[in-house]
Amino acid sequence: MSVPSEEEAARSWAAPPPLPALQRRLSAPAAPGLAADKSTVPHWAASIYLIFTFLWEKVKEPLWLLTSFLLSVVWYCREQLLKWWTVCFQGKKNLTVSAEVDLLAYCAREWKGDTLQARDMRKLPERLLYSQGCNWIQQFSFGPEKYTGSSVFIKLRKCLDFLKNQWTEIIGARDQEQREEMCRILFADEDKEYKLYEAVKFIMLYQVIEAHENMRNGQDIPSFFSLVFTRDTSSDPLSFMMNHLNSVGDTNGLDQVEMFLLGYSLEVKIKVFRLCMFGKEDFLACYPEEYPREWHEVFLVTEDDIHYIIPVVRR
Repeated sequence: MSVPSEEEAARSWAAPPPLPALQRRLSAPAAPGLAADKSTVPHWAASIYLIFTFLWEKVKEPLWLLTSFLLSVVWYCREQLLKWWTVCFQGKKNLTVSAEVDLLAYCAREWKGDTLQARDMRKLPERLLYSQGCNWIQQFSFGPEKYTGSSVFIKLRKCLDFLKNQWTEIIGARDQEQREEMCRILFADEDKEYKLYEAVKFIMLYQVIEAHENMRNGQDIPSFFSLVFTRDTSSDPLSFMMNHLNSVGDTNGLDQVEMFLLGYSLEVKIKVFRLCMFGKEDFLACYPEEYPREWHEVFLVTEDDIHYIIPVVRR
């Protein structure tokens, strides 16, 4: 092993090996004023800079297009966004009249406390109804459920809403077979079927109340109501409900007088072929007998005026 001479060692210290081109370029001062800074940029920092520069060139144009699109959407939907901001962050709508709410549900939701005032407020809607002379409606029976008390108003509202929704859905179906299938599904559910019955019963009761008030005020009423109010068991709405309507769907069906009321309440012409009266004048009965020409017709068949059959025509 040879040892370098003093002359070779001096030359190596005086002239170090040349730096790579990249390192020389990074070591150069960025400006004349920084010529005194001898620090160099690390190799990893230069690599990161080059990578980000490359990526920016690739995403710059798509990012600009996306930003322009978002700004256009915000400008186009500025009114809707302003309304949304008002509702979400200001906590209320700028409306003079709010949407309708159920009075019973509102009081139950807003007055949940157990104080005397809260209990009074929850009972206020019922007291308002009672003050109008309708407190006896709490004796309305839902089939075998004889007495429901103050909850009768909530249950009736649910039944009426269910009838309205089902009626709207079925009428909205244009295809006859689709409507028949919807009806089969509906009446296959016993709970849903009874909700419809109770809603129709209450509509019938409402018509009796209105006709009774009109009769007391000397106004004209349909002729079949005279059959209702001349009976000793239904001389007024309360007796009609207690002696006739409450038992419907539980132990009794509809008498012929109630069939008139049913057709009038639903605004349909109910034509019944009474097989027990075949060959006689009353073989075909219409409920009601007087009706507007635009009412739809419904055909039924009965053997004993108690049980009714729905005839279906297959095309």
